[in-house]
Amino acid sequence: MRISVLSALLTVSALLLTSCAAVEDDEAADEGTASGPAADHPEELAAFYEQDPTWEECEGDLECTTVEVPMDYSDPEGETLEIALVSAAPEESGGSSDDEADDDAEDDGEDEDVEFLLTNPGGPGESGYDLVAEMRGYAFSSRLQENFALVGFDPRGVHRSAPVQCFTDEEMDSYREGDDAFDEDTDTPTGEMDAARQQAREIGEDCLERTGDSLEFVDTDSAARDMDVIRAALGQERLHYLGFSYGTHLGITYAELFGDRVGRFVLDGMMDTSVDLQEISLAQARGFDSVLDDFAQWCEDLEDCAVDGDADDIIGSVEQMLHDVHLEPVEMSGDRTLTVEMLISGFILPMYSSEGWPLLAQALGAAVDDGEYDMFLAWSDAAAGREADGSYSWQGTMARQAIMCADYPVPEADGEIRREFDAIAREAPVLGPYLGHPAIMCDEWPIEPRDEPEEPELDDVDEILFVGTSGDPATPVEWAESMHEMVPASSLLIYEGEGHTAYRAEGGCATEAMDDFLVDGELFDGRSECS
Repeated sequence: MRISVLSALLTVSALLLTSCAAVEDDEAADEGTASGPAADHPEELAAFYEQDPTWEECEGDLECTTVEVPMDYSDPEGETLEIALVSAAPEESGGSSDDEADDDAEDDGEDEDVEFLLTNPGGPGESGYDLVAEMRGYAFSSRLQENFALVGFDPRGVHRSAPVQCFTDEEMDSYREGDDAFDEDTDTPTGEMDAARQQAREIGEDCLERTGDSLEFVDTDSAARDMDVIRAALGQERLHYLGFSYGTHLGITYAELFGDRVGRFVLDGMMDTSVDLQEISLAQARGFDSVLDDFAQWCEDLEDCAVDGDADDIIGSVEQMLHDVHLEPVEMSGDRTLTVEMLISGFILPMYSSEGWPLLAQALGAAVDDGEYDMFLAWSDAAAGREADGSYSWQGTMARQAIMCADYPVPEADGEIRREFDAIAREAPVLGPYLGHPAIMCDEWPIEPRDEPEEPELDDVDEILFVGTSGDPATPVEWAESMHEMVPASSLLIYEGEGHTAYRAEGGCATEAMDDFLVDGELFDGRSECS
């Protein structure tokens, strides 16, 4: 079966994607060494580096603020954006009361004595604010929470920080469900591509109209520069940082721009900044097909797996399910429709960790045996940020699209785009045809890309920890190995296990090694492996 190019090329990739950034402003990037929180910044950026943000109580016992940054760092006198931050004070290991913790913070002086750890969960388009405000107990070890004030931020274009906005809630539903119709003859390859380009142009125009001029400046390079303004606002001479998935690329970009201000940096789920968007899409498609093989074998080995048959039968059931929903989307309750694009985004969500495999088996069994797709719809909605009432907390899908298009040049010729799409379908034949390809969307995007893939140059960084997981489908371990070869100052930790990223709040060998570096500055040389 050949998948419709119209649907595939208009689907923002269901996977977590990285972005690559080139240093455009060499003068700003090469400004000496830092001798203080706001030292050695360009004079034209003094107002941003010397701001003193006001922290206010929020989210229960947390503190929130915003920092002001230039929309365009090459025009600091122009428009500005506000970047949202949230901070969780260090937890008391002995379980002291909130009042005692507040008193200690007042006595010690927060800016002088507290070490901050900035974090980003990836995406692009995911909220670091929400990671700290809502999920820190599940995302970070008690050791980290006791030794750092955890700081989450929404990068520019995301959620609370000048978010990318393209659709109303109703329009977002229609976009995801593929309700748009076309006059072109979409039964031919040319008609499909023309229709895809038409809709891509319309979406881009809507995004630019509703987001405004800031849509041009959601690139990773600009977001990394914002991180240094955040460092100064926190009163830190050096920035400590824990980045996951796409957050590793943010970290690498920061380290290239401000290497002398890098503190203890841990980058887990390492992205390879030298590869282009097609290489990323291929590697991830192959990774998820490989994880599907592992899942199917795991399911076969269970005595009571919810899906019948051996591993080949289970993979066949997945192929048939995707084929059937592609041909005939599923009518769901509440006047909803589940398309194959929504199904695949829901299907891969529990594949990011082997801990999700039992639920995936349950959902697959319900779909195959009973035609019930409710779990997949719920996961698809969660991935898209859709709430139970039909509203979207923010359009993370479109933020991801905007950042990708800002960071990556893509081929312009229809023939080359089709060849790239066919290569993904050929190398990952089960899931690859459905995972989406952003080339048409980015080629028709109203903003030209600002960056391009490049090998990292971290000349001013003394040490940095890269982490890869052998069974990671979204950020293949080969990326971490490649980056380690390109960055002589790096140490490389390989976790032999399944799932996307290696850090676990409950601990384990990889978490212990990362915490040792972040908390105590203890880091091994070269490469280390654990399981």
